[in-house]
Amino acid sequence: MDATMPTFDLACWRGAVPRMSVAHSHDDLEFNSAPVELEYLVDGRRVVIPAGALAVFWAARPHQLVRDSGGSELAWLTVPLAEVRGWRLPGAFLARMFAGEVAVAERAVGPLALADRVESWSSELGAAHPLRRAAVGEVQAFVLRAAHATATPASVETRGGGLRADVADMAAWIARHAADDVSVAEVAAHVHLHPNHAMSVFRAALGVTIGEYLAQCRIARARELLLTTDAAIADIAASAGFGSLSQFYARFRDHTGEAPAAYRRRHSG
Repeated sequence: MDATMPTFDLACWRGAVPRMSVAHSHDDLEFNSAPVELEYLVDGRRVVIPAGALAVFWAARPHQLVRDSGGSELAWLTVPLAEVRGWRLPGAFLARMFAGEVAVAERAVGPLALADRVESWSSELGAAHPLRRAAVGEVQAFVLRAAHATATPASVETRGGGLRADVADMAAWIARHAADDVSVAEVAAHVHLHPNHAMSVFRAALGVTIGEYLAQCRIARARELLLTTDAAIADIAASAGFGSLSQFYARFRDHTGEAPAAYRRRHSG
């Protein structure tokens, strides 16, 4: 799946997966659950999702599964932002998603048992399926329940061992300083590595360069501002860390396939 793909569509699937070779982003709410711990790097933070929990986050934030599932099957549901905005979910929940929070319901059971719904939804959400409308309604109810079940801040653990510590530290530093004028030398100095070595180990671990990861963080911040503020495009570009408006337009189109103003209009409430 392409790292610049705007959305994975309204879809549900299940399977055992290896660690992801590339940090990527897509404009969906992503729900997942597994019978084992899942270790992610999300927006520069190393996050461990407990076994048996249901997790949700806005996948426009750069993220990557950094530890394989050990043969256990993960269940996923992706809901495009366009659908999410039309479903009128609680404003506080959406604000937390746009701010980059990983929300967790500790027990994915009963109406939150995503794994139990994968078999039917994976086929019924197909565009030509006669039960698609019913499946979409069921997904909407599931998402609303999940929004309320994760209404309190989740105590997601920030430990783990599926990623080199220096790479995790570099990713976290980049995410924190994405709005600044960041250089590879500064990122490398943070973990006491030579810039060339830092670039090499970072790309080997995350599948993208330091510059590409920085751009993903900046685009995620710009998306958040476009959705949650009325700020001018030029102000958003500057706040997200882009040195020029032309650079912002080029990067934003590369990542989303459309101009910032078009993105804002398409998702306006």
